[in-house]
Amino acid sequence: MPGAERLRVVDAQVHAWWNGQSTGHHRRVPITGDVLKAEMEDADVERAVLVPPLWDPGGNAYALELARADPGRFAAMGVISPDDPDPARTLDGWRAQPGMLGARLLFNTPARIAPLLDGTFAPFWPAAEQLGMATAVLAPGNLALIGDIAARYPGLPVIVDHLGVPRGASGPDAFAHLPELLALARHPNLHVKAAAVGDYALDPYPFRSLDTIVHAVFDAFGPRRVVWASDLSRLHYPYRSCVTHFTEAIPWLSGEDLELIMGANICRLLDWP
Repeated sequence: MPGAERLRVVDAQVHAWWNGQSTGHHRRVPITGDVLKAEMEDADVERAVLVPPLWDPGGNAYALELARADPGRFAAMGVISPDDPDPARTLDGWRAQPGMLGARLLFNTPARIAPLLDGTFAPFWPAAEQLGMATAVLAPGNLALIGDIAARYPGLPVIVDHLGVPRGASGPDAFAHLPELLALARHPNLHVKAAAVGDYALDPYPFRSLDTIVHAVFDAFGPRRVVWASDLSRLHYPYRSCVTHFTEAIPWLSGEDLELIMGANICRLLDWP
């Protein structure tokens, strides 16, 4: 990979687990720490943010175990279950856990978003803002709600997961919501995660059908508010291709902008030196 000796690639979302079987992802068997390290080396990925999957009930503990054992390679963004009756209390103390640098919330089904709509998660936002804990939110079809949260808590770094793409969408349908996503750029504390972007394309690598969409997102949010991620377990193409899609196949993305998107932004958001 040209420039690989200078470009530090940090994957902003990988599910690592040892218990259970993935649901709705291409990879069914566990991606353990050892498996992940080997695949990262092959793909020239230096660091990874571990986002525990819901299908592993011990996912948070396993992510923390890996992050504590190898803090230069792994960090954790703990997942707070949508069924948690007191998410603010769960969040309390997370910063005291070595390796736990952020939080992720899943509101991607009607059942999962219900606690957001009924106020169960209302105490979470000011608590996260006070901690300055970057929070990734998966809520396709409800981007306006994320915008409202970003507006009410301007000190909270918010990350829109998967560019707001609906679950299972691909081709033109995947980005029918693009105007709504781009409108969120008016909130300076709101960022977007470009995760497994090639999985939304119907054409093969280098996914030329996505060029104008990626450019529009970049233009709206700027290079400091876009983070790259693989979401490795869902990929239907090689990990290295997910990396080179951004590092080699997008000709206008280079230099400092590339460094920011491919790692520096997520490290800054998580306060991960």
